[in-house]
Amino acid sequence: MSSGKLRTFTRGKAESLPQQGAAPQADAWHVDAPQPKASPKKLGAALLAGRAASSRTDAPEAPATGEGASLSSVVDTAAANSAITGPIVSPQPEKPAVRLRRLAGVASWALTLVLAGVASAIVGLFQIYGDGPAWFTPAFISCGVVGMLLAMMAFATVRFRGVPWMFMAASSITLLAAFVMLRLA
Repeated sequence: MSSGKLRTFTRGKAESLPQQGAAPQADAWHVDAPQPKASPKKLGAALLAGRAASSRTDAPEAPATGEGASLSSVVDTAAANSAITGPIVSPQPEKPAVRLRRLAGVASWALTLVLAGVASAIVGLFQIYGDGPAWFTPAFISCGVVGMLLAMMAFATVRFRGVPWMFMAASSITLLAAFVMLRLA
């Protein structure tokens, strides 16, 4: 709750600040008659910059009597300024929606690849710690990492029509390559 003479939207030095214990004054809320609204114009970027700079330099000063600007004149000025220097919004295309059927298909394929990958990883560990050739360890691990990255990319691109299926097919090829490496080692 405020007390004292309330002045809002005052530019310049504040003259009558509310004092503690003073009663509110009846003439504290002075509202002028509405002024005609500024018509919004579509201007180019060069005109907007020049218009904004000139509106800052040509701005009228506050009245010397200490009277603040009325609420309606402040609202009209703000509306006119926002029409001139408002934000420029560029239309952005909507993102395609994710089809749940496609997501379920990619997830099922990925589950199959994970189960087969775990089985090949267990056999590959025996080859790594056992009697496997020197080329097997880096090739097998690299093949598994690339396959996982391809499967993750399939989930990242699930909103597009054919892209996740290409990534899942490439991930399946890396799993087949891992099986071939297990057979050769």
